[in-house]
Amino acid sequence: MTPSEEQAFTEFVQVHGDRLLRFARLLVPDAGEAEDVLQTALLRLTRHWSRQLDAPEAYVRAALVNLAKDRGRRRHLVPVPTRTNPDLSKIGSDHAEAIAARTHLDQILAVLPPRQRVTVVLRVIDGLSEAETAAVMKCSLGTVKSNLARGLQKVRAALVPTPTSVEETAR
Repeated sequence: MTPSEEQAFTEFVQVHGDRLLRFARLLVPDAGEAEDVLQTALLRLTRHWSRQLDAPEAYVRAALVNLAKDRGRRRHLVPVPTRTNPDLSKIGSDHAEAIAARTHLDQILAVLPPRQRVTVVLRVIDGLSEAETAAVMKCSLGTVKSNLARGLQKVRAALVPTPTSVEETAR
């Protein structure tokens, strides 16, 4: 990589890094794993940077999706994420609602298997069409539709309080 290419890559990461990390965090439930997956995707991008890709952000997003799917296939080799409490001393009280919403979203997405999670993130959160999602995931439209339907069904089930939890709160 030439110095000018390295400078351009650094600028790309500075501009798009935070958004890509948020996307990786939606795909991979553990924050540390999400950072590792993003780092791997960016490393893959560096191999092709000299070719002047038309859409490097799309390349990284596709790499993130593939890495998340691969991670799901090797679930027995991947450590289970632990609950982490953010260091609230570094975050002002203004962000309390954002932290609560983020935790709630993580809990909802955690009930989904990896392929359904990727599909729900791409379709619902990222707003891709079914065809775009199928292209990114390298699968058929029918697979996207079934993964989305099953994933949303599990999300709805996770959002509905169980009768026992309602009874316990009434006591």
